[in-house]
Amino acid sequence: MRCAHFRTALSARLDGEPTGLPDRRLDKHLARCAACRAWGERAERLRDRVVEAGAAGPSADWSAALLANLGGYGAGADRVGADPAGAGGAAADGLGATGGPGQGDGGSAPER
Repeated sequence: MRCAHFRTALSARLDGEPTGLPDRRLDKHLARCAACRAWGERAERLRDRVVEAGAAGPSADWSAALLANLGGYGAGADRVGADPAGAGGAAADGLGATGGPGQGDGGSAPER
């Protein structure tokens, strides 16, 4: 088995997911392979940083920049349920209310 398989299993372990390997086999490899041990330590530090950053949520500046990059929905677009097309109209992108062609309007997708 290659290191990539063990690193995939280690990533799953860090995420609390099934590893697909017996724990003993993964631990044995980590004890013998300095490269995978170092990879695991870096992955664990990254996971911890992501968890810490996510606890506070995105900043107001980040959210505003994201909305601007998504097409500048305008005033009030940061409210949950805000209608980007305004006054209950359909979105200009031609998508149904659920975000897919022919979805959310009671009809089916157009025939090809």
